[in-house]
Amino acid sequence: MTMLSRRRGVELPAARWERGPFGNSARSASYSCAIAGPGGGLALKASVVLALPTTMEPTVVACSDVLVENPQAWAAALGPGRDTRLGLDEVQDVLLTTWETAAELLPDLVGDPAGPSWAAPPTTELRMACEQPADNGVLTALDSLVDLASLGTNDGGTKSVMTVTITGTPAMERAERRRLLREALVHMAREFGYVDAEVGLL
Repeated sequence: MTMLSRRRGVELPAARWERGPFGNSARSASYSCAIAGPGGGLALKASVVLALPTTMEPTVVACSDVLVENPQAWAAALGPGRDTRLGLDEVQDVLLTTWETAAELLPDLVGDPAGPSWAAPPTTELRMACEQPADNGVLTALDSLVDLASLGTNDGGTKSVMTVTITGTPAMERAERRRLLREALVHMAREFGYVDAEVGLL
């Protein structure tokens, strides 16, 4: 979150991490931090969650996300003339960092993520989504908040959600993760109608 604001010429450091909002127990932990707008309303928010196996859920689940909760509040905090629409390069940097957090930093809190034997192939879901509906109740189109022009035209119309699932070991070198991320984004874009997407366009 700090990086996104800094790229717009404003230093808005994230507040300290707080417990919640998903509850904490002996087998799970969740923390979040936020950047508020001038009126105190939420502008940006980051969350992390780690859940260990239970008798009902035999897998380790780790999640990390960054949310633009209120573009207007973020714009007000940034000041006049700052655009809050994200570039695709920024989305890649956010996805790379959140993926590293979920795949390596969080699991490392309870042990070496490269050490255990896998009961099933580990999977990672990367996701871009507009989750808040507009005034008419319809979810906002992604391209209104993220500049997707470099992917080309979308033959299937606008999308509010795009996801891709990667199967593979969570721990890897950053250069390899970045390469895999770019390939996954191209695959995702094509699956959701951006049929001209190429790695070289990202």
